[in-house]
Amino acid sequence: MRVAIVFHSLSGNTRRVAELLAGRLAPLVDGTDLVEVHDLHQYSTLTAYMTGAPRAMRGEAAAIDPAEIDVTAYDVIVFGTPVWAFAPTPAMNGAVAALSGAEGKEAVVFVTSGGGPRSAAERLGSALQQRGARVRGAVHFDRKEIESEARLAELVALVTRPPSAD
Repeated sequence: MRVAIVFHSLSGNTRRVAELLAGRLAPLVDGTDLVEVHDLHQYSTLTAYMTGAPRAMRGEAAAIDPAEIDVTAYDVIVFGTPVWAFAPTPAMNGAVAALSGAEGKEAVVFVTSGGGPRSAAERLGSALQQRGARVRGAVHFDRKEIESEARLAELVALVTRPPSAD
């Protein structure tokens, strides 16, 4: 099984979860690739709250690098995003829009936040389903749980679960 972990991170928390996940998956799968998505707007912490959060609430997609994300070669795709205003970041909305080859793929979502994620994981999962992916589930990491073995084990279990029988 080959896994793509597509993520956006501003503070480094989401990147850390993606890296820890890749490390946990290494002995269990045939290959894992990290795809870090960069918002071309390049928010600071302040502008992320002032302009990025309202864009996230509206579900706007940012111009990103890489501009295209081809997941054809992967069996499972994992999407990780910080929660901005209870929503995925504009960069992750842009990543979903940039996807190709997602039809019929198994997908897993994880979100990181300093508080409750509300509907961020569901919104991201729904967007992936609209692109043809089958979402297995989601895991929330509070900023105090970034290195939680229990949360990581839950995420690994979702990624390595046998394919859906749909």
